[in-house]
Amino acid sequence: MKKIFLLSIISILLFANINSNAIKINNDDETKTSEINFYAVITGIEEYAGFPTPYQEYLDESATAFYEKLLDSENWKEENIKLLLNENATKENIKDAITIWLEEKENENDIVIIYHAGHGWKPKLKNMLYGNAYIFTYESENSGYGPDKITDKEFDKWLDTLDSKNIAIILENCYSGRWFSIREYGRTVLTAGGRFLFCPCNWSMYLEDSIFGFFFRQALDGVADLNNDGWITIKEAYFYLRIPVFWHSLFYHYPYIWDTQWGKMFLGPQIPFLYDRHIGNIPLIKY
Repeated sequence: MKKIFLLSIISILLFANINSNAIKINNDDETKTSEINFYAVITGIEEYAGFPTPYQEYLDESATAFYEKLLDSENWKEENIKLLLNENATKENIKDAITIWLEEKENENDIVIIYHAGHGWKPKLKNMLYGNAYIFTYESENSGYGPDKITDKEFDKWLDTLDSKNIAIILENCYSGRWFSIREYGRTVLTAGGRFLFCPCNWSMYLEDSIFGFFFRQALDGVADLNNDGWITIKEAYFYLRIPVFWHSLFYHYPYIWDTQWGKMFLGPQIPFLYDRHIGNIPLIKY
């Protein structure tokens, strides 16, 4: 009898906690969007100057499709979005887009989205001082770490120039889950790759799309709207896409050993990850 009583009390407390959290989230989402602006820097790289890619991985198309998705919504304006694709996505251009173009426009109340789709990798132990992981830029000549790459530590310095306290960062590249340096207050980071296991990102010739990009944009169509308020937040997008991304990659990439330009590579199931250092939710799109 005592056990039943204790379990009942615990259940009530848990239920009350869930409800209080739900109320808090709903209050946070009631943002006066007319008083804020939405800004985005979107980059996508499928072609590189220094080396060929043997597969069509749809990364520039994923970035373009996200750009078009934003333009179709009510809360985005074309002049508030910077799109850099392939040869335009150089290291200098990406840096300038954040530290100059974006920094001059946004303020601490604005919503800022940084979206990148491209190749990424992790540095060798001797280069870990420069960062935990890195992305390739258009001028990259190989897969190894060098000044033509962007590490998470470099990226964090660029983000530190911004005033916004509402920054959503979406990374669609291998080892994006290891971008530990950008985890700071006021930021929510959604990564296509895991932290320690299943770090590579996958694409699908069946979907004719990157797996993460396909289900991420599907979430923005409204199916991820948990509280039915007409908005999709970055947290809602994550809770929707994590399961289908895992299952599609689990079955499509079996038996997980693929031949690439760097030799045989393990491309196992894909597990997206969310780093949340933002109080409340960051709205992405009004559908």
